[in-house]
Amino acid sequence: MPAYEIFERRDVSAGSGARRLALRAELRTFPVSEQQVTAVASQVVERHRGQGWQALSIVVTYDRREVLPSYAVFEWAPGGRWSEAATGDAATWRGYQLNAATLREKLAQPNKCRLPTEQAYVLNAEFNQATEDNVEVSEEAVLSEIAKRHKISTARAEELVVAVEDWTMC
Repeated sequence: MPAYEIFERRDVSAGSGARRLALRAELRTFPVSEQQVTAVASQVVERHRGQGWQALSIVVTYDRREVLPSYAVFEWAPGGRWSEAATGDAATWRGYQLNAATLREKLAQPNKCRLPTEQAYVLNAEFNQATEDNVEVSEEAVLSEIAKRHKISTARAEELVVAVEDWTMC
């Protein structure tokens, strides 16, 4: 199984009537198969057995800076349905299933996807931060500022920012 790191754990139980935990795992391996990603999710589930959670959401992504998961999203819950968490027995997990809510195409067809460069991740993070901090600012203005800061053309800055978005959705 490839090495991974859980980099975020959030209790998302509030108001749901069930104990729910959302986890994000970074898996810095590519190409990687659907079976390997599922094995990571299964191991994450086992590491949380007996802790009283009625449902787990497990996002597996290549890089922790990705806004959207580049590999998969799994739900560990009664019948594999996050919405049924309140009906689950946290002590036994009887009737629980691991459901792949999202599996990206790159797991089955890695040749169709291009892994972004480190520079692309840096610029994408800057772009996301700038547009989150000021929703009124135009994307063009943000790209222009990033381009100046990195001494590249605006077109190149946009190409790098979009490379991460294309990768995550592939």
